[in-house]
Amino acid sequence: MPHSPGRPSQPDPGAGPPTPPTSVEMHSADVEEATAEVGRLFHPHELTRVETTGTFEADLSAVATGPIVAGRIRYNSNSDLYCPAIDGFHVNIPIAGRLISESAGVRTTIDELDGVAYDHDADARLVTPAASQLNIVALKFNRDAVENVLADIVGAPVPGVHLRGSLNLSARDGLAWRSLVLNTYVAAVPNAMLTNPVVAEPLNYSIIAGLLSLIDHGHTDALEAAAPATAPVAIRRAMEFIDAHAELPLTPTSIARQAGLSVRSLQRGFREHVGLGPMHYLRTVRMHNVHRDLLAADPATTTVAAIAGRWGFYHLGRFSADYKRLQGHSPSETLKATGRTSWGRRSNR
Repeated sequence: MPHSPGRPSQPDPGAGPPTPPTSVEMHSADVEEATAEVGRLFHPHELTRVETTGTFEADLSAVATGPIVAGRIRYNSNSDLYCPAIDGFHVNIPIAGRLISESAGVRTTIDELDGVAYDHDADARLVTPAASQLNIVALKFNRDAVENVLADIVGAPVPGVHLRGSLNLSARDGLAWRSLVLNTYVAAVPNAMLTNPVVAEPLNYSIIAGLLSLIDHGHTDALEAAAPATAPVAIRRAMEFIDAHAELPLTPTSIARQAGLSVRSLQRGFREHVGLGPMHYLRTVRMHNVHRDLLAADPATTTVAAIAGRWGFYHLGRFSADYKRLQGHSPSETLKATGRTSWGRRSNR
């Protein structure tokens, strides 16, 4: 929950590093082995019908990082699946074809640009139409994490959070969320982004917050209500915290808590008093820190990619363009200039 306004608390140095991501890659021709491994990561379930034209095959590529388990599940058969109880919240997104979903007595048909959410403790049944295969991206969400993100956004307790029903992923916001999910969690795992908490934790936050914006969860009115005005002193407090702790895996929630604000008030205050969002400001601070580290680096022993990755920048093309826009020259030119300066100092000794 948001802290009451006052002096921001400091990060707990004894909390230890975040749990590193764990990944699973599985290929199996055995129904029981496949469902057991998928059930271990997601939810215990069974295939209630399996029709194959040859040998049964199953593939799983998944990663567990923080409050989210995500990955691709494929059975090369026309199969139906039944899960008696969802642990936390869950979302399925078809990769190819159409699926029929049943949960808590509600039947939903989902296509490739749809998704379906399942409530905690609810049952779930997937029916695969004829001539189709069970081929989905699945996401399991820790219930407490989802409820905490929503509470921090609205700045108030949110009892009775429910996520269930269809997700329209064909409109602009839905397409963006679907793309973020697929590009982040369905790549080769674990990848460099997910092993760096500076990147992984904000990504997890974005996935959860995005999901909450796409589906009715019982608190939509509170989520859409106008955020209260924010005093400049609270935003200065947030900026000082970002400046001092930009190396941490900061999220809108963690920054808002330090400033004693809800996430919506934090975002409104940054727009009104800074002219950009809190995460944009954090990105700018980290960009300046990259510049500082490049100036101090030895080009013979380090690279632009290594320094950029340390600060959470993994898309080097986009990073280089943003860096050049901010500094007036490319990061590689900064590093090369540092090398020339260092060589000149050494040669004049």
